[in-house]
Amino acid sequence: MSKRKRMTSQDDPRPAEDVLAQLFAGLGLDVLVRDRKALALWSKIVGPEIAQRSKAVQIREGILFVNVTSASWSQELHFMKSMILQKYADELGQGKITDIRFTHHRA
Repeated sequence: MSKRKRMTSQDDPRPAEDVLAQLFAGLGLDVLVRDRKALALWSKIVGPEIAQRSKAVQIREGILFVNVTSASWSQELHFMKSMILQKYADELGQGKITDIRFTHHRA
């Protein structure tokens, strides 16, 4: 007769989200996933009016780079930076986005 293996806490089913998070972290992909999420959150964080005039394009070493349509929008968003950083902290956790750089390229 076969003996049944008794389930331990290690054998308990875990949510798929936890399993994937652990897998991504093990592969070094957790930062990539977090960065993509942060870029996708830009419109929600700043609202539709600002999102029409700006686009989060890259995150490098915790710094969010945002392209804006004009120098005046760059200046306006610079004044809002602390509020935007706080909203990111609320969404992603403190310290995930540490700074924001606004850029406007003249044609």
